Parts: sequence; structure tokens; C-alpha cells
Amino acid sequence: MTVIELTFEQAMLVLDKALQKKHLSNIQEMVLRLCWSGYTYAEIAESSGYDDDYIRDVGFRLWQTLSKALGENIAKSNVKTVLRRHYFSLKQVELQVSTTTAHSTPKNLKQQDWGEAIDVSVFYGRKNEQELLQQWIIVEKCRLVMLLGIGGIGKTALSVKVAEHLQSKFDFIFWRSLRNSPPISDLMRELILFLSQQSAVSLPENLDAQISYLMKYLRSRRCLILLDNIESVLQSGETSGHYCAGYEGYGQLFRRVGDEVHQSCLVFTTRETPSGFIAREGDTLPVRSLQLTGLSFVESQQILATKGLVDSSAECQQLIQRYAGNPLALKIVATAIQHLFDGNICQFLQQGSLIFGDIWEILEQQFHRLTAKEKQVMYSLAVNQDWVTLKQLQQYVIPQISERELLEALLSLQRRSLIEQRSASYTQQAVVMEYVSDNLIGKVCCEIPNGEIE
Repeated sequence: MTVIELTFEQAMLVLDKALQKKHLSNIQEMVLRLCWSGYTYAEIAESSGYDDDYIRDVGFRLWQTLSKALGENIAKSNVKTVLRRHYFSLKQVELQVSTTTAHSTPKNLKQQDWGEAIDVSVFYGRKNEQELLQQWIIVEKCRLVMLLGIGGIGKTALSVKVAEHLQSKFDFIFWRSLRNSPPISDLMRELILFLSQQSAVSLPENLDAQISYLMKYLRSRRCLILLDNIESVLQSGETSGHYCAGYEGYGQLFRRVGDEVHQSCLVFTTRETPSGFIAREGDTLPVRSLQLTGLSFVESQQILATKGLVDSSAECQQLIQRYAGNPLALKIVATAIQHLFDGNICQFLQQGSLIFGDIWEILEQQFHRLTAKEKQVMYSLAVNQDWVTLKQLQQYVIPQISERELLEALLSLQRRSLIEQRSASYTQQAVVMEYVSDNLIGKVCCEIPNGEIE
């Protein structure tokens, strides 16, 4: 007789129902997942970095919890067999219920609400990123995914493109931009009404209760939620990731979506990493992050070609390198080259300036979000014009700051995608460096006549 293999996600649905309001901790779920895949306790300890005895103790308590919830003895050796039996018993009951109510309940159709999602019918590259995200979301069942990158790098377009590819895999798709900083209560109401198909007319007042309400839908249905421009609800003028006053509820939502067991996925795009996210992410965990960098030379060339720029590959390559393959910057500059330089890339490169128009505005928005110490570090990197080590940078920063403050500033700038790191040395992309240099010159020019030199 053929034994039907039970997936880990199906097993978690059984446990979610059996445990009711209680849920496995992150470490318990990790141990169960790896035991399910055939790992020994020693192998789990080695791969996760925990002590062997600690992992064994977690396993012992895990089997006790599962035994109590399911009403029979469960151990590492029989967990698959027991959960397989409970899963198919549960499915049989659901089938009987659905058969009984089929005559009165219409079959739910797939529901989609794309909000103000952009048109991605013309899309360049990102094949590897698309495949990786689909692997995370569909195969590895990640619950929370962050797309991180500097403005214009293509986070929004990628989120929409991936959602389009995956729409057949989900019962519900919900896409929203947070550009205008909607209160969390407004978003929760829209989201719950959508997932309940307008049946949840009365919602709890308390945010935690609203999120619990939402989690029921994320567990019972396969939902893909995409939130764009998370940085809009993050505080400027502080180290990266702090929520604006009154918007801390977004952090609460992300924590619960990432920590609790369900069968859905929330993807968000941002220019900086929200606080609390780094502690939850990991290569083998259901919370992941993808740092977007510039497009490849071939992909960037496609953008230039659609704008009518067909100069030599050497000139194209120089232009692409100077803008680090940033798709939005390349579109803007290609249009300017056509209008102001008759499509001649060489003439544009000779004039020297990289930053103008919307490119300046994007960098201006991100720069004004920085703390005073972060701006000091950015000025010092721009002045040096090359890779510098931590010790060198500490000598260059004016006025001087402590090593701890410098490390905090560098980490925050890295989370904002504003600096580049290589072998414990740091620098900036060419366009960022030019913006910061111009900004510094502007400050100096304003300070000299006033005699107030900072």
C-alpha cells in the first residue's frame, strides 16, 4: 500500500488546530522542522549554533507539549506517523462538513485587491531574485519577507511582478502602498474586510485583538499580502528602523506575522530595515530579507536601448557603472541624454554632474532621514572618495565620535542601503558620493558668511 507523504506545513496545520491559542516558540518550531527532515539533535545544535544539551531539552519539552495537545504519546521516532493520521482524520471531517453545506455555500473564488500597484508589463531582469523569492514563498513557506534597497532600485516593481507570477498559488492577494502613512487601524480594517469578503462588519477596538482576528484568516486561507514603502511609517532623524509615534502597531503586526504559525506570507518593501526584524530573520527561518542591488550590465543596457541610447558598449558600461545599475536613475538620465545631448552618452559623461531632477530628490529624501552622526560619517566618506577602514574613518569624522557611535552609525547606514562594505572597508556609490559632496559644499557656503562653522 502506498503511504501518502505529509508535508511539514500540513503537519503544522494539525498542530495549529490542536494547540489552539498556544503556539510553538521559534526554537521549538525549528527543532520540529529539522527533526522532520531527519536531522539528529547533534546536527540541529551544530547547524543552529545552540548547545547540544539545550537542543535535547527543547526536544524533550516539545514532545511533551505535542503529546498533551494530541492526547497520545509522541516522540521523535513517531511524530510523522501520528501527525499524518491526525491530518487525514481532520481532512475527512472537513470534507463531510463541506459536502453537507455545499448546496448552500458557493465555492469561494480567488480574490485580489491590487490597490495602486504599478504596471509591470515592461520589466527588466531580476530573474534570479524572482526565482529566489518564489522559492522562499512557495516552497519554503516563508511567513515574512523584506525587500530592502535604496530608492529607485526596483523594490516596488519586483514585489508586483512576483505577486503576478504567484497569484494562482494564493486564495487572496492584497497589495497596498504606505506612501501616505495610513494609520495601522485603517490598514487592518481594509485588510480584514477584504479577507472576510466584507463579512467582518464589526472589528475589535484593540489592535492586538484585530491582529488575532487577522491571524485566523492567515491560518485558514492562503493569503499573499504586499506592503510597499514601509519607510514612510519609520521615524526620520533617528537611527534606522524606529517607528513614528502612533505607528508602532506596524511593528506589532510584523512580529506576529513572523512569529506565529500560519500558511500565508507578508512581503514588504523598504529603504531601511524596521527595528526587531534582524533578530527574527535567518537562512533557515520563516523570516527572510533580500537586499536589492543594481541591475546587471545586460539588463541595464535594455533600459538604455528602450530609451533609444545605442552608443558603444564602453560608453554604456561607464554610464551604468556610475549609476550602479539603478533602474530608475538610468531611465531618468537616459531621457535627459536624449533631450539635452541628442542621445550622445559621451557628451553627457564629459559634463561631469551625475545628480539632477528626480535623482536628486530621491537622495535628498533619504539623506534628510539621517541622524547628525550618520551625516557626519557620510560627509567623511564622501570627502575621502575611496574605500576606508573603520580606524581610518574614525580619524576622518569631524567632529570626532566614539568607536561605539561610529559602529552604530555605520550599521544604521548599511540598513538604509546608503553605504557599501568590502573586507571591513566602507565607501559610497558614485551618485551618493556626489550628492553628499554637493550637500557638504552647500552647507559650508552657507556657514562661512555667517561665521558659524560646524
